[in-house]
Amino acid sequence: MIPKPVPAFAPLFSGRKVIVFDLDGTLLDTADDIRQAISDALADCGHAPLPPGYVLPNLHGVFPQSLLAVMAKEGIADSEREPLTARYRHHYSARAHRSTRPFPGVVDFLRDCRARGLRLGVCTNKRHKAALQALSLCGIDGFFEHVSGSDTVERTKPDPLPLLQAFEALGATPQEALYVGDSHVDAESASRAGVPFLLFTEGYGIAAELSRYPAAASFGSYAELAAALAAALTGREG
Repeated sequence: MIPKPVPAFAPLFSGRKVIVFDLDGTLLDTADDIRQAISDALADCGHAPLPPGYVLPNLHGVFPQSLLAVMAKEGIADSEREPLTARYRHHYSARAHRSTRPFPGVVDFLRDCRARGLRLGVCTNKRHKAALQALSLCGIDGFFEHVSGSDTVERTKPDPLPLLQAFEALGATPQEALYVGDSHVDAESASRAGVPFLLFTEGYGIAAELSRYPAAASFGSYAELAAALAAALTGREG
């Protein structure tokens, strides 16, 4: 059997005790639930619903930034923010993450990390309750010892504070940790926290924004990430 190639970034895993992840667009594919909740909110308030395949212009900010970005893109007056936000919150809660799924390979990678003694956390700009609910409904909440949300920290990403607090809670310094995310918000937060950033290229990141914050490495599948982890922790060289 021909061995699978070892990713060149495998050495990044050497000496790491902790891996912290972003949530939306990194661990979980949540775009359909967000898109449909916004579409239903628009319809409730007398606007045309979003067409099939509509690409949301912002999936990286604190609630309700995704909705506000759609309003700006569609020319909807800011005076409608309050009723639209209320309906968006209602519909997103009612959907209860029914369409949200872990990205392929996530569960196996998390299981492998825990088996190898790594401590895991989540640092997201999603509200804490919604983050816990999404993790639980997708069956991966048990992998994480620490989960922070936008309403459990003093400052949100791209500020480095949430990441630094996550590392501290998990008993590691930034030099003993990695941060995995999909957006320029994640990349900037990691840069300011002094932790290597691994970019998941199949998430919701915007290439033009990401170019301002270079990642230590990028990957397109969790199988690739698992291969790097295995190589680093079994002494194989890339």
